[in-house]
Amino acid sequence: MDTRKVISTSKYSARVEDFILRETGTTRLLFRPSLVKNETNADASVNGEFLFQKKGAGDNWEDFESTPLSTMKKGEEVKLKIKSRELLSLYKELANLYQLFEINGIQRGETQFIKARGSLNALAELTDSQISELIQGEENLGIEAIARLIKWASNAKNFRLIFEKLEKLEPESLSNLNTAIGISSLKGALTEWKTNRHESAEKVWQALLAKHTFVLEQLFHYPILIIDESAYVGGKTIYNKEGSLVDFLGQNPVSESLALIEIKTPMTKLLGKLYRNGIFNISDELSGAVMQVLNYRDTLLAERDSVLRKQPNMFAFNPACVVIIGHAKNELDSEDKKKSFELFRRELKDVVVVTFDELYYRTEAILNTFEGIYAK
Repeated sequence: MDTRKVISTSKYSARVEDFILRETGTTRLLFRPSLVKNETNADASVNGEFLFQKKGAGDNWEDFESTPLSTMKKGEEVKLKIKSRELLSLYKELANLYQLFEINGIQRGETQFIKARGSLNALAELTDSQISELIQGEENLGIEAIARLIKWASNAKNFRLIFEKLEKLEPESLSNLNTAIGISSLKGALTEWKTNRHESAEKVWQALLAKHTFVLEQLFHYPILIIDESAYVGGKTIYNKEGSLVDFLGQNPVSESLALIEIKTPMTKLLGKLYRNGIFNISDELSGAVMQVLNYRDTLLAERDSVLRKQPNMFAFNPACVVIIGHAKNELDSEDKKKSFELFRRELKDVVVVTFDELYYRTEAILNTFEGIYAK
């Protein structure tokens, strides 16, 4: 595979590995290009020099001290004959370098670029039926290639070009692609839930839900976007200590009102000991989590003018509060336990309590709906 190594020499220039125009056992002609960020002419982005070198039959190629043209005397000249195929190769190489700079500019450090222009051009020129024939019988390989291209696109530097191409696709094609990506994201979230369902470290669930914030956004009956994690909601002392950090901060994109989400783990207990007559106490962890998120809300409301003074598009009139905690199906293994838990959470006026397995089943239901639509 043809590659080009580019090494930055400053934030305005980069050295490109040599391009061999002609080579025999003892002589070679090469072009040594470099990329430059030309402030006076942005299109003039490639410098270069020709080197003609000669060595012994058993020697390695290396740079020698060049004879500068400034030492030439009157009446002397140097002739360097370049064949037509060599000029064509040079022309194509320069075109690639100009395009490389236009797309990537000067990148810091060493970068290896793969020259795939011809293959990509050939692929881009195929009709839909030709692509189908090409992939037919190799669906797994084709899907793997698409997945890698999507991953590349998500990290591409020049999003403008990607958006321009996507805008030209038919709405149905974009809808199908969006559905496929959505299904993949939902499956990924459910897989991670199954892998970590016995995990008792809160930081693991904080990281997992931060990665899949769309799962949290399904908790509300109105639109909510997760805008921050470990968000400061006030409460610092004069010594700049004891500040309150809610696990996730959400916002209604329409009304711009805030929502506070506090998480524990699936291993956190929901109930305590039996009180009497089939009634169980609520666990310290659950009651503490409810009081904690209510305290966050109270602190935010008391200090909203100072906390939100530089956030004109955030409003904290009566923030919604959610606690995600425990695993209902594993723990609530009797009618009395289910009754005790439901009596408690249904009487909570300002806090919604959701268990992790309920969050899982809600996500799974969304996935099933997507797959049902996609199958049609």
